[in-house]
Amino acid sequence: MTWEFSSPLTLLGEWRDRTDEAELHELLLLGFTVDLPFLEKTAIPTARALGARITVIGDAGQGLYDPVDVRMAGRSYFHGLAACRGSFHPKLALLIGAHEAVAAIGSGNPTMAGWGYNDELWTVLRGHETDAPEPFRELSRWLAALSDQVPVPQYAAELLKETAARLADFQTVPHPARVLHNLETGLLDQLPAGPVDELHLYAPFIGRDGRALARIVKRLAPTRVVLGVQERWSSYDGDAVLRSLVDAADTELRLLAEQRPRHGKLLEWRTGDRWTALTGSANLTGAALLDAVAGGGNCELGVLAPVPSPLMPKGTATAVMHLKGRRTVRPVEGRPGLLVIGALLTGAGLLQVTLAHSYDVDVAVEVSPDGSPGSWTRIGTVSAGRTAQEFAVPEFAGAVVRIVDPRVDGRTESPPVFVVHPARCARRQTDENRPRLRHGYTEEEIFTDEELARRFRYDLLRLSDQLAGHRTVQPARTTSPSQTSAVHDRYASYLEDCERTIGRPLTLKLFGGTATPGLTLGPRWGPAADDVLDEDLDASDGAPEDTDQEEMPPDRKREWRQWTARAVEQTVPREGESGPLMLRVLVARLFVQLLGHGVWRFDDDSWRAPLARLTEGLVPRAQDEIPDEAVQHVTAVTAVCMGLLLSEASLTGGAPHDLLAARTWEAVKERVAEAETDIAEDLLIPPRLAHAHVLGRSGWERLLDLAHSDDPVALIAAELADEQLTLESDHGIYLVTGKFSNPVPVAARVAALLGRHLENVLVHAVTDGRWTFVAWQRPHLAVAGSRAMWPGWRVYRVPPSGTPESRLTGGEGPPRAGLVAGPVPLGRTPPGALELLERAGVDPTDLLRRLLDHGP
Repeated sequence: MTWEFSSPLTLLGEWRDRTDEAELHELLLLGFTVDLPFLEKTAIPTARALGARITVIGDAGQGLYDPVDVRMAGRSYFHGLAACRGSFHPKLALLIGAHEAVAAIGSGNPTMAGWGYNDELWTVLRGHETDAPEPFRELSRWLAALSDQVPVPQYAAELLKETAARLADFQTVPHPARVLHNLETGLLDQLPAGPVDELHLYAPFIGRDGRALARIVKRLAPTRVVLGVQERWSSYDGDAVLRSLVDAADTELRLLAEQRPRHGKLLEWRTGDRWTALTGSANLTGAALLDAVAGGGNCELGVLAPVPSPLMPKGTATAVMHLKGRRTVRPVEGRPGLLVIGALLTGAGLLQVTLAHSYDVDVAVEVSPDGSPGSWTRIGTVSAGRTAQEFAVPEFAGAVVRIVDPRVDGRTESPPVFVVHPARCARRQTDENRPRLRHGYTEEEIFTDEELARRFRYDLLRLSDQLAGHRTVQPARTTSPSQTSAVHDRYASYLEDCERTIGRPLTLKLFGGTATPGLTLGPRWGPAADDVLDEDLDASDGAPEDTDQEEMPPDRKREWRQWTARAVEQTVPREGESGPLMLRVLVARLFVQLLGHGVWRFDDDSWRAPLARLTEGLVPRAQDEIPDEAVQHVTAVTAVCMGLLLSEASLTGGAPHDLLAARTWEAVKERVAEAETDIAEDLLIPPRLAHAHVLGRSGWERLLDLAHSDDPVALIAAELADEQLTLESDHGIYLVTGKFSNPVPVAARVAALLGRHLENVLVHAVTDGRWTFVAWQRPHLAVAGSRAMWPGWRVYRVPPSGTPESRLTGGEGPPRAGLVAGPVPLGRTPPGALELLERAGVDPTDLLRRLLDHGP
């Protein structure tokens, strides 16, 4: 049992980082004010990734959020409200796994302040299913009885009872602590009577009438009283405090520091040398300590336990008379007149709306997709005298529900509640052997810690092997509209799957930190970790700069090269197979960084083939079921990989790496055109290390320009221009001029390039009075030449794997293989050539005149 820790987020972090990777089955969060957007950024993704069913219940009259900021309520977790005559005020975080449970009972609301900024006081109880503290049994009984005294929606009541039953399964052993609540009896009446030697008290709220303080002093009869207050921040009536302490013999006012709000609640006393403390949610007010829920008091929860030393904070001692005439009590805001506490989408497709209590008139029910102004639609009314009603909404598109008082001209509206989809909120059922990485690796560790790098390489191949069993040849699964009604929820679910499989740090790297925020990683590993990108620097801009960065030793480079080839082979599925896209994206990110770290020498092109296969494998398919937000990140990685493949390669060249790049380009060009620079930023790496293959900023911009171009001929013309060749269209014929001596291979090459995009190709290559003309429509090829070259016409039939370039180059003189007709004089155009010219819409006589204009 402990009393000091940061917040329930600490407990979630501990569970997440357990070496046994135990799943979390239940997370129950109770509070007065609840900040759902805060929880969705912190606790919800973590708990969902651990497999938990999550329930969040707060006071119906409170809520620190705007509905438009809430994305997952009712879809990724159960959300309900409670409405008792007082305030629903317990603060509980309960985590239950397969064999153990942790309960934090304290003072902090599930808000940014309560779990982060305020000084709160928590009591943490831990237990195993065969050896749990007795307070677990008491907590279980309270949860089971809670909905009998406090109005909550039916689904929340069932969840509370189920959680209570699960906790009741734990075998308990005697324990000095007790869980106290006030469902039927006030908390103070459950404390042992005095006299005591010393009494310490502090809470942010002290009853304005002093009734609670007076009753505490009377029951415990202390010899000495120490009251802690933050002079400006605590809420109190100084004169009422003085009246309540009039019977105390020795009193001390302890002024607590005001660096941050003291929101803890403490009532502790000493008898002899033994200290006992009541901690939890109860302020020093009558509604919290004196009254029972059944009698109109708040709903409170606390822990009574012996403590080894006082929990009272240190401060400045002064006389209680210091409070005379001082009053910081704030006005109490009234509870809203209308309260809806739950909305459930039933299995029959009905919307079940639950009110805090019945009203004497019909109240209107409105729904909205997100709670934004102007988006509300009325769907019916809850009849007078009823607390729950179901509505048939066949095409339900609302995520938020509110009720409206029709008697008020100015529209009195209830605070909104979120519609619960039970199937989507259920615990993520996963078996204990679910394939996943065994450690939460970071990219920094992978590349800087040699031992962890080896473990990771083995671990990822093992994971890929295990996931291979899930590859199927089945068609893509279709998703019903109700399952995709919230895009953000679908993205959150996808991120949770990724986190469960590869861990949070790597998921953050893949998808830009949209998972749980607040996780601090070290500086980005990479050749340019500490450099500002030079807008004009590219991989082709010269030799790498000298830096102090340490280069990988040769043996480690060899290990990475071997592993990368295996990783691509195992993670890129074959035709008809399926596999997790997240693994391919992860391997691609690492591949890019390994190239940037000089793992392959400049004269080693062995990386090109696996990178090309991986790049094509990054194109999402239907069976990948990846949400649009994730596609943006995958597209950015795809584009970077494609840019690397284009380094030192030409889309119009004939070398092996040129053909490889061109084939990959055809497969991913449309994806590259959609890439966003800001997402790809950390993979645009200047060349800082020897043998680095990188894509710099200028190369990235050229890549995007290339992808956005819709004219394939313009691309070919641009690449020919780099070779000092000019390509122009001349009334249906592509004229090639420039510095070359033999027009035959030039015309053949350009015809082959154009033939990749055009059905009918006519190319005329001219230089210094010599020319060659090529007409090409697979499988027919016609060639005409000037006297200085191959005079007259020749017609060929080219096999499916051939091109004009492969048929007309590589030998001396006109080839005979595949020759159908020729040589035929220019003035007698053979039938095969005539057919090609007619299909292209070119007149043979006009063509002959144009050809002869450039030479005999």
